[in-house]
Amino acid sequence: KERVRMRGLFTFSREWAGSRDCTDSYMNYYSMALGKIPGGDQEAPQFEIHFSPADLGKLSEEEKHQVKFYFSQLKQYREEAPPAYQAKLSDARLRELSLSLLDGTVFEIVRELEDIQQLKERSLLNKRMKVVSAHKSRKVEMAKRHKEELASSSSKLHNLPLLRAQHEKERRDLEKKLAEEIRATDQKIILELDQIVSDQQSTMQQAAVPFFMVSNKPEDIQIQIHTLRFVQRLGTAVQ
Repeated sequence: KERVRMRGLFTFSREWAGSRDCTDSYMNYYSMALGKIPGGDQEAPQFEIHFSPADLGKLSEEEKHQVKFYFSQLKQYREEAPPAYQAKLSDARLRELSLSLLDGTVFEIVRELEDIQQLKERSLLNKRMKVVSAHKSRKVEMAKRHKEELASSSSKLHNLPLLRAQHEKERRDLEKKLAEEIRATDQKIILELDQIVSDQQSTMQQAAVPFFMVSNKPEDIQIQIHTLRFVQRLGTAVQ
């Protein structure tokens, strides 16, 4: 199946994206944010860049060539971004990004973060599927019991309306209980995913990658999304 793009640091894993139990609440959550932070909006912390333009003079000719190649590629990638974000991806910031990628560490960090996320996604999906499977079993067991009770009461026609009403109430009560259980499971999963995203943002910030900080502001998130995609594409291009 096609990998489903999410507005987060990385794509959904195939298992998660292809799950029939990947509910609308999950899709809406992922389409809304890369890292909701408990407590609401907060000021994004400032961070330092590894290199400044003055540092170019300290680079070897090979390193200068590498930076120029990165910068050229990043400018091409920028043209593919929505116009609203192209202006924010200025030449100056793309130069900073090119320099931060020079030793290859950031490429490796990005690959590791994606691997960690996909492992966690599979773990969370398995956890949810176990809950869903248990719920299906409980419904099947209840339906079987109801069928047996109706069969045993077939000779007592005056009891059937009361028995059917009792069964319907049981069914509604169980549906309500199971809905609450899956909702609680979903909420726990979302909190874990929130933390994963915040950790990813923090890791990229500590690596001094431009645009990255722990933030839930839409404009910050969108710039991070495009920046990460640029880094992933460059990483593939230089392999």
